[in-house]
Amino acid sequence: MKSVLNQLIQLQELNFAREEQKVSSSNLPLAELEKAITSIHAALPEDVAARYDRLQKRDPLAVVPLAHGSCSRCGLAVPANVVNLAKTGEVLQNCPHCGRFLFFPEIVARQMKPKYAATRPSVVGVARFSAPDLMVPKLAGVTREEVIGELAKTLAMAGFIDDEETVAELALRREAIISTAVEHGLAFPHVRDVEDGGLKFAVGLKEKGINFGGHEDRLTKIFFFIVIPTPATAFYLRLLAGLVRTFESAEARHALLECEKSEQMWKVLTKLTKAAIQ
Repeated sequence: MKSVLNQLIQLQELNFAREEQKVSSSNLPLAELEKAITSIHAALPEDVAARYDRLQKRDPLAVVPLAHGSCSRCGLAVPANVVNLAKTGEVLQNCPHCGRFLFFPEIVARQMKPKYAATRPSVVGVARFSAPDLMVPKLAGVTREEVIGELAKTLAMAGFIDDEETVAELALRREAIISTAVEHGLAFPHVRDVEDGGLKFAVGLKEKGINFGGHEDRLTKIFFFIVIPTPATAFYLRLLAGLVRTFESAEARHALLECEKSEQMWKVLTKLTKAAIQ
């Protein structure tokens, strides 16, 4: 049954990857992604596939990790015997409250208590999700792995995550499904199902650009590294759409890439995203 659980997790990741591509208005071919989704879905036991489909009609999150002994989506405590069975992965377990499939994560990304009071009612726009010292105007990395590691370190140094290596590893696992590089030299590497805290992101710039795994002829220059708690998954897609909409403009991309310092970059980002991110 562990293989079925792994298939469910992979299927959900592929579904999210497809939604991310749609939201980002990417023109990159999705034929291989669609083929993989169809193949995995067809390989599931009929009753499991039917339950997954019913859950997905209600909410994109049909398969969720346990967190602190609770379902990470509905937030309600799960009986100890269900937690123990989920740890083995030998028998499919469902949340007794919301019905979602449960799994016990192999490795967990966690957030620390942030240094910023970003939950104040007066804080609006991009300031709800980022901060000046999460801006990196001149990334040193020249590979996908190096850029992701550098931005994970930035989040850790700012006090938002407690294990940069785990976060970087999970982000690279997501990139292995399909690159998060989209049109206009943008990429949105991310980690979902982060425990605790709220959605946060760091931004890095590489004026010369690097091949981030998207179309080989297109270099990526602007990177948004996002850590996403399970409850914020749906909002993440709206945030992604707002960022893409903002930086479809060549003028906006140029203004950001011209920044030399973190504070300058933060001011430009705040100004540019004012209309798109509320």
